[in-house]
Amino acid sequence: MRFPARGGRLRDAFNRCVALTAVVGLALSGWAVWLEAEEHRDRRVSRARITDACAGLADPDRVLGLHGGTARAVQGSDATQWFTKDTTPGRCVIYRVGEPGTTYGHFEMEVWTNPAELETNVVGAAVHPFLQQSRSDLTAPAPLDVTRRADHSPDYPLDNSGEDDGRLGHYNDDSVTFKVTCEKPKNDITSVNVRTKADYDDVSFTDRLTLIELAAGAAYKAADHFRCTPEARHSSFARLWIPDPELKDAASAEGSCRWYADFLRAEGDDARLPDRALASPAGEHSFKETCLLAASPARVKRAWPTLSGESVPDLDHVLDDSPWHLQTDSFFGDEAREVTPTGFGDRGSRIEPGTAGQFSGSVWWASSTCAGEPAVHTLSVSTSYADVAGPHLRALFRSYVDRVTAARDCENITFPSPSDLPSA
Repeated sequence: MRFPARGGRLRDAFNRCVALTAVVGLALSGWAVWLEAEEHRDRRVSRARITDACAGLADPDRVLGLHGGTARAVQGSDATQWFTKDTTPGRCVIYRVGEPGTTYGHFEMEVWTNPAELETNVVGAAVHPFLQQSRSDLTAPAPLDVTRRADHSPDYPLDNSGEDDGRLGHYNDDSVTFKVTCEKPKNDITSVNVRTKADYDDVSFTDRLTLIELAAGAAYKAADHFRCTPEARHSSFARLWIPDPELKDAASAEGSCRWYADFLRAEGDDARLPDRALASPAGEHSFKETCLLAASPARVKRAWPTLSGESVPDLDHVLDDSPWHLQTDSFFGDEAREVTPTGFGDRGSRIEPGTAGQFSGSVWWASSTCAGEPAVHTLSVSTSYADVAGPHLRALFRSYVDRVTAARDCENITFPSPSDLPSA
């Protein structure tokens, strides 16, 4: 194509530049329109996939907005639809689609009713709070301090009153569990529960709030489907804590571990007792309350000279792979009926509320009645720590049960017999 010169070579060059710019601009404009149309199509298809995978319980736009937002998502192969046969539990898994055609973890949701058909409250030696921190093979570098941080933060009580009530559920660094309690249970369903999880690292405050709102919305929809009339409906939440997985000095522990700080002051310091604690605010009506206690490397090395002749593993093994830790858990109401103990390589049947005892040397439990509802209180001890902590376990567990039941004005306390726990 020739461009007539009007005013000399400079003008001719200018005209050529303008024309080429116009052509490029039109091409880019067309490309932008095509990209926008493609993104719109991807988002529409992704919304349909999410709606189908999660049975219409999760707002697809909110799900796509997680982790900075995406327009392309697919259903995981392990997803199920729970409304197909009107049964629970059910689960949906959503993956984020990247380039070129790769997928990444994005979002998971699980729904179940109580009485539960799945194991929701597993306690004992098989639950390892420092598993990812530990060395998985001989070629991996040994952690300098395994018990400094847990794999996950503790569960923080959730409510919308600003008082950390906890009756609506709990959340941690990457997941939320929301509970709808049925005012008048029908079909033996006493509550509907939804767990939402962000399947990626470094979940932001905004994403955590989105997870809470997604869980709440799904729980109320599922409750309506199962004809569970909620005691109340909540759509906004007054305050969220910033989940923290770092263990603190046990002697100054508060919240769900304050009982242990009081125990140390009353019993005196001992090299075999944990010196670190991971606590959460103690919700007045939380259906679950946990305190994680662990020994620092310095505490382990201090206690080691006193362990001669006892059945203990290698020191390096304790410091690197099998840290000394124990955990107390209390479950109230529905959750007290769903507690399953585990030992080293085996698993017991669910704990019956109103009973007390021990399982496989690593789980002890007591029972009580709180506000007319059953409660189960457990102590789990890591395999490498059971023999070392043995002389202290009975006094420690008794102190915990006394404190947690007093805080909730519980009655009918059933504690293990002397033959079930080592004496101090």
